[in-house]
Amino acid sequence: MSTRKIDDGSEGTVPDDFSLPSSGIEETDETLFDLFDKKLSFQVNIQNQSTKVPVVFSTGERFALTRRKSPIRDKNNALILPIISIHRTGIDISPSQKGFGTPIAVRDQQSYIVRKRLSKKDRSYQNIVNKLGIKNQDSVAAKSGFADSTVYPGNIAKSGRIASRRNEKNITLTNDPTGELLRNDIGNNIFEIITAPYPTFIRLTYEVTFWTQYMQNMNQLLEILFAQFSGQDHAFKMTSKSGFEYVAYVDSQLSSNDNFSDFSEDERIIKYSFNITVPTYVFAPSYPGLPSPFKKFYSAPQFEFGYYQASTQVTTIDKSDETVVDNNKFILSDVSNLNVNGEEENIRGQGSERLVDTVTDPFTGKSETRLVKVLTRNQRAGETVTSSRVIINLQTTLDSPSE
Repeated sequence: MSTRKIDDGSEGTVPDDFSLPSSGIEETDETLFDLFDKKLSFQVNIQNQSTKVPVVFSTGERFALTRRKSPIRDKNNALILPIISIHRTGIDISPSQKGFGTPIAVRDQQSYIVRKRLSKKDRSYQNIVNKLGIKNQDSVAAKSGFADSTVYPGNIAKSGRIASRRNEKNITLTNDPTGELLRNDIGNNIFEIITAPYPTFIRLTYEVTFWTQYMQNMNQLLEILFAQFSGQDHAFKMTSKSGFEYVAYVDSQLSSNDNFSDFSEDERIIKYSFNITVPTYVFAPSYPGLPSPFKKFYSAPQFEFGYYQASTQVTTIDKSDETVVDNNKFILSDVSNLNVNGEEENIRGQGSERLVDTVTDPFTGKSETRLVKVLTRNQRAGETVTSSRVIINLQTTLDSPSE
């Protein structure tokens, strides 16, 4: 059974010159408000004049008024009619999200790539590989940069020149037959890859209330709402100021309320309410105390394949049966990171193979066989080393990903 490393989002470094706008609850509230206030453009005719209907986002005492028959009043206690009020009533974070779940809401990844660009390190790398085969430039590696050629293609660089033994255009003897020295040749480059955390999908519900004094005005508001549905569904496509897209679904049931039975004592009020559901997402929030949501990695323009020979038997460690566990191996698990076999986790550069090493006790003369780890690469010095055994490097090849 194959295993995969769990990406916890902590890998990589934080880019200092990259950012993206965030998306969340506040952005969704603002986008829905702009939908009713600006995009749908609700207007009614009052005394033969077209009047824009104000839109308010109800919070606190304003929402308490919408739950009763009393509409919103201004500071002079005069009714503000007609008016449209919006109030967020709930947040759903369940996987199904009441039937509005997106097909990409559940993924086996923690992040995805949002930007891929040439790294600042690529300029120095291109001076070494000399992709265009430039011959007489001091800052570019070329065969003419070698002062000694005892070892092919050269082993000593001239003073003030760059030289490299890589098997690229830097050691070619012929000029580029195309002569296109300014062509865009992307492939053997160092790329900077920036990732962002995967969005958290949520569902927001809102209650929208239309208030008017006359049924004619209410009919106008409802018809404007119905006439501007996006597509064949009872929904609206919304785009935030930052460019994020959402869809607002309008419930098919609209409830009405009025005071026709006793408006002889009160001012006439007509009220229609309906619910709106917006499947949305929380993406790259940026608040004090939260780590940067963006991480950057560098691509490897070449892969190194090595062939090694050991002077003893090479073996591998099989995964222990869950029913057969040597508990003695886990005694130091509180101070060391041990795997399921009771061994320390491999560090970068260590392989999973083990070498059979025989040690003779000089006092008793008894021989003991043990398995030792192999350090195939020193991550700082780049030297091939081993613990207790010598490893001979037979061959090393460098291949580009494009090959």
